[in-house]
Amino acid sequence: MIRHRLPLPVLTPCLIGAAWLALLGTPTGLSAQLPRAEQMQPTNAVLTHRQEEPLIRERIVARFDTLLPELMRREGFDMWLVITREYNSDPVFRSMAPITTYSSRRRTILMFFDRGTGAGVERVSVGRFDYQGVFDVYPTHNDSQFVGLRRLVEERDPDRIGINVSDRWNHADGLTHNEFLRLSAALGPEYAGRLESAEMLAVGWLESKLPRETDQYRSVMRIAHQVIAEAFSNRVITPGVTTDVDVEWWMRQRVAELGLGAWFHPSINVQRRGGVPEAGPHGTVIERGDMLHTDFGLIGLGFSTDTQHNAYVLLPGETDAPAGLRAGLRAANRLQDLTMMHGQAGVTGNQALAAALTEARAEGINATIYCHPIGYHGHGAGPPIGMTDYQDGVPVRGDYVLRPNTWHSIELNARHAVPEWDGQEVRFALEEDAALLEDGWDWIDGRQTGFYLIR
Repeated sequence: MIRHRLPLPVLTPCLIGAAWLALLGTPTGLSAQLPRAEQMQPTNAVLTHRQEEPLIRERIVARFDTLLPELMRREGFDMWLVITREYNSDPVFRSMAPITTYSSRRRTILMFFDRGTGAGVERVSVGRFDYQGVFDVYPTHNDSQFVGLRRLVEERDPDRIGINVSDRWNHADGLTHNEFLRLSAALGPEYAGRLESAEMLAVGWLESKLPRETDQYRSVMRIAHQVIAEAFSNRVITPGVTTDVDVEWWMRQRVAELGLGAWFHPSINVQRRGGVPEAGPHGTVIERGDMLHTDFGLIGLGFSTDTQHNAYVLLPGETDAPAGLRAGLRAANRLQDLTMMHGQAGVTGNQALAAALTEARAEGINATIYCHPIGYHGHGAGPPIGMTDYQDGVPVRGDYVLRPNTWHSIELNARHAVPEWDGQEVRFALEEDAALLEDGWDWIDGRQTGFYLIR
């Protein structure tokens, strides 16, 4: 099911901080057109890193206490080792480290050992660093970390030891060849023989989210929507003057000024009557009558967003986009509905893709679907629902099931002939982040159902 929550509740200060509450303003409705820039303006009143620190640390500890025991038992591991080196961090490491940690320190060895039901999972950092008290320290010299790890393993005598090596899942392949050789030599033949790929444990750890994380993510998503709303307004765009490249760099700079991070460079694409214009040396000048599209993502509170929205530049005398453009956007919205309707918990990504495409084509929608998980990484760990070049199913990863309490970018496009543009086929691309919860899908912060209008 797709839940409709109107309006989104204001989050409590203990979850997102009073500074972000001041920023959020009027929450967007789940199925309503997102507000114009005049209604939502980002300011520098986002959380400082110092304000983010306790929120991030608390959620890491909560994840270790509540999620990790369940995941280790589900995948059948007594012990999980995350071994990573400075500036060559395991993809899992960032989700386990406080904001004060920019990278793993020298060599970081994290050991997780399941002590059994009721006792929880022991978490130990072998070496010198406790990462702001998140881990207990088993002290060793930097050159003796593997010696210390061997002692810990011998004392606990685990049957199955998970390590992050994987051919199929990039997020679960963080153990380098050198570190694997060092680990195997240190453990000796008996315990090295118990090493197994922990790929699905790593994927499960990264894709699973706590309710408090989803609440925090809503606040981050609102800021992303606000930046787009301002970019797609006359505050930024002057028809006949501003180029697509100008808007791209404005969005990137805006994110930097807000003190937030980015995981890819923003893009702006122009479609107009007659086709896609050829770019000049400094980009394409935005003209009246153009349809604009953006692909934009930022990072806040350690979470990545990914959004694709569309705008229309009004011609003289117009008050809305032409009916044919509006119909194309509705077709893309319908494709979102079909994707989420068929992408239920327990269904594989490939099953959801096939069912949604079959129904979309039966309804006459020229559809392409390429959804992906999101969260700690922009392209996150978990099952994809199609890829741009895999519309018949994604090998291996597409056969993984969707699970509740995970986040996904519902990314797709519908191609639609626009009568007002002489029947020209126009690409309507949308991307919106959503949570698959225990009782169904929920948009993180609404979705676009109408164009941003630029006068």
